[in-house]
Amino acid sequence: MKKTNTYIVYFLTRGLFLGFGFSHLFSKAGKDSYIGAILGTIIGLIFTYFYSYIIEKKENQELKDIFKKDKIWGMISRILLLLASILILVYILIIYKIFVVSFLLVSSPEIFVTIPFIILTLYCAFKGYKVISRVAGSLFPISIIFSIIILLSLMGFIETTNYLPILTETPLNTLETALMFAGFSALPNILTLHIKGDIKGYKRMYIISAITLILAALFVEGVLGEVLVEIFRFPEYMVLKQIKLFKFIEKVENVLAIIWVLDLFITAVMAMFSIKELVPENKAKLTTSAILVVLIYIIDNFLAFNYVNELRMYYVLPIISLIVPIIVGLPLLYLVKKKA
Repeated sequence: MKKTNTYIVYFLTRGLFLGFGFSHLFSKAGKDSYIGAILGTIIGLIFTYFYSYIIEKKENQELKDIFKKDKIWGMISRILLLLASILILVYILIIYKIFVVSFLLVSSPEIFVTIPFIILTLYCAFKGYKVISRVAGSLFPISIIFSIIILLSLMGFIETTNYLPILTETPLNTLETALMFAGFSALPNILTLHIKGDIKGYKRMYIISAITLILAALFVEGVLGEVLVEIFRFPEYMVLKQIKLFKFIEKVENVLAIIWVLDLFITAVMAMFSIKELVPENKAKLTTSAILVVLIYIIDNFLAFNYVNELRMYYVLPIISLIVPIIVGLPLLYLVKKKA
């Protein structure tokens, strides 16, 4: 069986944490957020095994071929996965626009922030999974190197008192935090169900990605403290402002923040690729582009920088992240087992 690059899992696992995921973790568990993240990784592995089992069962078949095995369940599975892909893309585009406009390109017109990102992601998505996997494989070392630089640079700013006392949260809060972490890390990986071939390293890549998230939560809390992580909208970015290279090169946070943009980029590409694969094949590119135009209009006019609607999206995400993998995955599991 042909080996498949699974570096995509690394980026998808991290895709929903910027702005949404970390904010939920810190608000729910405070200084014990890293404990919830550790437990969440264990729960998230259940989803990871679930996805990998479906991928292995379908072997080298396309999802569209599996959908044809049963017209009713095939149609249900296709629609559910399409809606999940659109939902993930909406969240990614919202957080990308808010993050970049608020911090990285403050003076740039919003159209110059959004359009290049959209064009590049569409281009990669239309090129197919092989190109996406190569791009992810090329960006993986960059993300890891930047993560190491960030962690080493922040070590001197950690205050151990920010972790004390430990285990102050109730068991229920810790469990909720763990479930949220598992959901946030698992939901984007539903897009990997399009993968074909040998997925050796799939679970390992999830664990590596989860470890970077646990360390990020640990360092952000250690540097900023319990109060500031709840005040800042993007504490994972604000903590980077502490970093100076060689003690005189400042303002490096925008360069180091590229690791979060890479997560958003790969996740957006995979979401668009998934949409393209699930819409009618004869006009897939046109339909995908049309869906994207509609989503951009909705995001620009009703979601991004609309505090009320954005807050609704924020609070509904934990529920969605846990329910969607189950309601989408179970029909697919039925189809691949029926195929066998």
